[in-house]
Amino acid sequence: MTDPILVLIIALLIDILLGEPPSALHPVVLMGKMVDLLRRMMPRRKLSGLMITLFVIFGAVAGGNALIRIAHAPGDLAGSPAIGDILALLMASYLLKSTFAFRSLIETSREIGGLIDKDLDAAKRLLPALVSRNPLTLTHAQARSAVIESLSENYVDTIVSPLFYYVTFSYIGLGVEAALAFKAVSTMDSMLGYKTDELREIGYVPARLDDIMNWIPARLSLPLLMIASPGRAADILRACMRYRSATPSPNSGWPMAAAAGALGTRLEKPGVYKILDDGREPESEDISSAISLIGRAMILAALLSVLLLIPLR
Repeated sequence: MTDPILVLIIALLIDILLGEPPSALHPVVLMGKMVDLLRRMMPRRKLSGLMITLFVIFGAVAGGNALIRIAHAPGDLAGSPAIGDILALLMASYLLKSTFAFRSLIETSREIGGLIDKDLDAAKRLLPALVSRNPLTLTHAQARSAVIESLSENYVDTIVSPLFYYVTFSYIGLGVEAALAFKAVSTMDSMLGYKTDELREIGYVPARLDDIMNWIPARLSLPLLMIASPGRAADILRACMRYRSATPSPNSGWPMAAAAGALGTRLEKPGVYKILDDGREPESEDISSAISLIGRAMILAALLSVLLLIPLR
């Protein structure tokens, strides 16, 4: 019904030019409300987590598919398929855009990073938008590290993974639906995937599925980041091979270690992990360098996605 390359290009333009849609119209916000409602209704059991996972994924996939078809309907009713094609294209692009966040990730990282030296307390209040750790006791260097870690990890979660599933499943005509399915899993993991007494059982399935779905994209981030910083490619590879398993997550260590190698900085979550032990503490300019690195890697991921979709034209 829609050209996958045009859908992707329009989705990228929406993201870059307009940013995030209003919360009331944001598909991911609606997914989050669905997850929260189901969480409050169901007992804290692994079976509940499985049921929530299946329900939310099905809702995201079926809902996205239905919205694209509904958008096409006015053209059919008016006897003008071209109008329907345009409306369906715009709807598919809007839905795809909701699964990634190029502009938001860069802007949030830049805003918080810029505040660390000016007003560390204000930066700490904003850090939960990027990281789940308690920011209250962080030093300046640890706060900078948190921004760089989150920026690199989210490069996979909010850029590489949705694009990977979009491109892969576009070959069977379900690219937008696959990207929405991934985003549903990622949203559930961010809301339920914590090892607290309340969430340990109910969040087990979403967390494990999120690990599985990010497994390939996390590893794809390594060559993308090496190409984005060719002068540091050997350092990136060396750091990644040594520290990729330093984090509790089987995936987040890959882009974090790559970023640490590119910047030559030590990244640390106190009491949990330390990446690049012999690196220096992150300085103010390292956040700007990290934003530049991830920005280039974002462009590479988008360009590669377009190239991989050319055979479908």
